[in-house]
Amino acid sequence: MRSPKTGNELQILEGNAASIATRGAQLTTLATTMEATAKQLDKIGDSSIHKSKGTDKLAEMASESSGDLAAAAVRYAGTGKALTTYGEALRVANAWLHANVTDVEKAEQAYQKAREEKADAEFAERMAASHAVNAEPESAEAKAKDKAEEESSSARDALDAAKLTRDSLWEEFDGVFGVWSEAYDDAVDGIENAIESADNNDGFWEFVDDLLQVIAIVLVVLSVIALVIGAPLTGLLGMVILVLSAASFLLTALKFAYGRASLSDLAWSAVGLLPFGIGKVLSRGVPALSNVIQGGRGVVTAAIRAGLPRLSLIRPSTWTTPFRSLVAPLRSWRALPRPGLLTNPLTAIRLGGSETAQVSTFLNTMRNSSWATNPGVQQFISSTAGQMPSALTQGLNVVTWIGFSTVDGLGLANAQPEIPGLRDVRIG
Repeated sequence: MRSPKTGNELQILEGNAASIATRGAQLTTLATTMEATAKQLDKIGDSSIHKSKGTDKLAEMASESSGDLAAAAVRYAGTGKALTTYGEALRVANAWLHANVTDVEKAEQAYQKAREEKADAEFAERMAASHAVNAEPESAEAKAKDKAEEESSSARDALDAAKLTRDSLWEEFDGVFGVWSEAYDDAVDGIENAIESADNNDGFWEFVDDLLQVIAIVLVVLSVIALVIGAPLTGLLGMVILVLSAASFLLTALKFAYGRASLSDLAWSAVGLLPFGIGKVLSRGVPALSNVIQGGRGVVTAAIRAGLPRLSLIRPSTWTTPFRSLVAPLRSWRALPRPGLLTNPLTAIRLGGSETAQVSTFLNTMRNSSWATNPGVQQFISSTAGQMPSALTQGLNVVTWIGFSTVDGLGLANAQPEIPGLRDVRIG
């Protein structure tokens, strides 16, 4: 249900006001502590005063740390203040909503009902007036007209009263929502200003790290799904996996360009693109499922027609030959159904993909059909099977899948080993 004037949705606002305000107070306290600590570190860093209390190295470290603490204090102080203010605004708004949402809903429902009753009453009034055009003043028609007019007038009054109540409550809601919305915008601006004032925002790189983690998880999930789901979704899944792998590499390259990742990290990210190149080499020459299905049904259709008796007018048993020839494609279609969307993942790994596993399933269906002994069908099965991955290729497929799955798993666990000679290469 939404406000008729502003379109704001009538609902309890998200967020725990008490928790937000408490978090804001904690950040403010933390900022105060950081500010005081930064001042003490500044004093320690002044070797002319504390020359006897610390070494030169300690003074240097203290001076470097004080700047970071002071910047963090500015950031946390601004953020804490913004959260505290917003938490109070959220508390006030939700207090009103908890107390009045039901009343607003009832008022809106009453208003809508009053509108319907007014429309019904005015319709009845018009009908009664049309029936009493030539009626006598004391006739039943005239009395019905008077009664309809009274009911219509009462319905209009009831609608006016319902509208007044409904508009008043919606106006209160819009006011409460408006105050909360402004407080939300102020909180966002306050946090952004605090970050800008502190000039220590690493939010973008934190976002990049989080995005890389999400991409890694999605890639693992999609890779597993791609082993189970075959055509016609194979191409779509492959494209999505390629795009995500490329995005992961580009984001890692961006981190490397800004000195936030090593050359070892970039190399491991590039490894994620290798399966696509290796996969194309290993799957070269494998026929597409749609072509195999079309060709297989074609040769079976030909085999069915070849086995039909020739039409002879003196042999009634052959009179159905033309019809049986016409339905031969339907028979081959029923005998050779398209393989199911789901495939055996182990077979998909061995054959290099779920679509190739579907091709293998289709060939097995042809081998088990009643036309498997037909020379044309046998030739088609033999030629198609010859295009399938060899034993050597199947072994390479298994090794490749296990290897890259291990790399992906180590990446998710943040346990990929640093590559010697590359781990220390960074852009300073």
